[in-house]
Amino acid sequence: MKHRPLRIAGKIHRILADSLQKEVLDPEAWKIIITNVNISPDLRNAKVYFTSIGSEAERIQAEKILTKNTAFLKRALAHNLRLRFQPKIEFVLDEELLRVEKVEDILDSLKIPRIND
Repeated sequence: MKHRPLRIAGKIHRILADSLQKEVLDPEAWKIIITNVNISPDLRNAKVYFTSIGSEAERIQAEKILTKNTAFLKRALAHNLRLRFQPKIEFVLDEELLRVEKVEDILDSLKIPRIND
């Protein structure tokens, strides 16, 4: 990936994270964590990976909050990015952190002492 898409992805990450924490009025929005943003080389499509603090039900609730506030978040991007075309945003639940949690649970169940303990 070239430098500009990486830079724009970083800006999208910051803008969405700030908007979720400061401007979205839903009281549960503070639990949503933007983990990564991948943007296409033509800057037209962006996948925004997120996770949420808490249970599976709270992750589903986070996805509903993002879907409900997509238009607001796109306006925040349009206001702050100054691109010719605004990227199409797709919110994707970040499964990587869930896999890490599962591996840690398996290791804990095996009662293997950790190196740093």
